[in-house]
Amino acid sequence: MRQEIYFIICTLLFCVALHPALAQYGGPGMGNRGYASDGFEGFESLEDGRIKQKERSIWFRLSADTASEQMAYCRQREADGKLNSARKGYEALVRKWPVTLEATQAQLALANVQEKRKQYGKAFDEYQYALTHYAGNCPYDEIIDRQFRIANYLLHNNTSMFGWVLSGTKDIRMRFEQIVVNAPRSPVAAEAMLKVGSIREGDKDYEEAIKVYDGLLNRFPNSKEAVTAAYLSSKCRYTLSIKYGYNENYCRESIAFLKAALLRMPNHPDQKDLKQWLLELTDLLIEQNYQKALFYDTKRYNTTAKVSAYRRFLAEFSDSKHGETVRNRMDELSLEQPDNPK
Repeated sequence: MRQEIYFIICTLLFCVALHPALAQYGGPGMGNRGYASDGFEGFESLEDGRIKQKERSIWFRLSADTASEQMAYCRQREADGKLNSARKGYEALVRKWPVTLEATQAQLALANVQEKRKQYGKAFDEYQYALTHYAGNCPYDEIIDRQFRIANYLLHNNTSMFGWVLSGTKDIRMRFEQIVVNAPRSPVAAEAMLKVGSIREGDKDYEEAIKVYDGLLNRFPNSKEAVTAAYLSSKCRYTLSIKYGYNENYCRESIAFLKAALLRMPNHPDQKDLKQWLLELTDLLIEQNYQKALFYDTKRYNTTAKVSAYRRFLAEFSDSKHGETVRNRMDELSLEQPDNPK
């Protein structure tokens, strides 16, 4: 009975999460508001405050007297292939004339120059500065696309010429998280969340990965990424259930999720794996409860307690491989001397 209740509840939650009308804010008068939760489960705690505005510095000297002249100078330096000089000139302009139209242009040019210099992490950050301080004058979608391309490059080229990993994946993961926070409705948001979950999973942070995958299922229930997320979330749950084989709650929740996933996506391309995991975890749950009943039988509990333990097992798993053994044992216990009342 407990297993059935778990299944019904999780099925409802799963289906509600996947229903686009319920997964997001909606209804009359809601307009174009965001999702039901502004937070993203499984994400790092990104700094909520605005990026500090750049200030004038002796390291970035001007080469002209006006913003437009400085901009022309920097453009020419960039055209001449003097990228480092152009970079410093753009920086100087942004810091000296931060509220001019040229400052917006210079900030975007600065990010582009950093890309040309193959300073991809710095380029990402410069684009983020542009989104923070010049959002109204920026090509928002284009910047999000550039950030996504950069994050993907960093993810797949995070090695030295000898193949050694240069750094951990945390910074790269946080860049994908930043993209989703920047534009949670963008065309790349679902794929970025899938990257975040995959990185979490690769780092064996299975519980955090599950949060990300489930968040993706909630926000983008009809996307192709949702199909992958359902599989990967199931995989993480299966892994945790096997790892913590003594934890019945892990096992029950995983079984309920697998059943709900198969119900919601009966033609899932990886249904063979999903069904196999469901079978294995069901066997594990049966074994967990059988061992629990045996515990009462082998310890010095009275006969009534032993029979009650076996009855609880049969109420849920009467058709299991242990069912006949349990029934025979209950027959034996019924022939024993009744417990003497105290």
